[in-house]
Amino acid sequence: MKNKIVLATGMAVGYVLGSRSGRESYEKLKTKANELWKDPKVQNKVSKTTQTLKNKAPEVKGQASGAAKKIQDRVSRSKHASNNGQAAENTGPSGGDPYKVEPQPFQAQSDETRPSSNN
Repeated sequence: MKNKIVLATGMAVGYVLGSRSGRESYEKLKTKANELWKDPKVQNKVSKTTQTLKNKAPEVKGQASGAAKKIQDRVSRSKHASNNGQAAENTGPSGGDPYKVEPQPFQAQSDETRPSSNN
């Protein structure tokens, strides 16, 4: 029990001291960041960049819209492409319906290529 009290006390002291030094560092960092942000050179660059972005926004929007339209058309075409009236996503590697099983798949196989039943 004594060890737990010592541990808790040590943690509390460490927290208080750490938070004080952490707060001081945070305040210094915050002050430097505010000074930097208020610097006229930084504000000049921010305003130029903002204006450039505003000028380019319609062009970028048009390019993005065009790219999205191309993708939409490609997806639409691939969904609606047909192979003997079937949708492309319903075809197997040989072009047939993968869900349809032929009743006698080896009927057209010749005797020469048919595996022999004699071992």
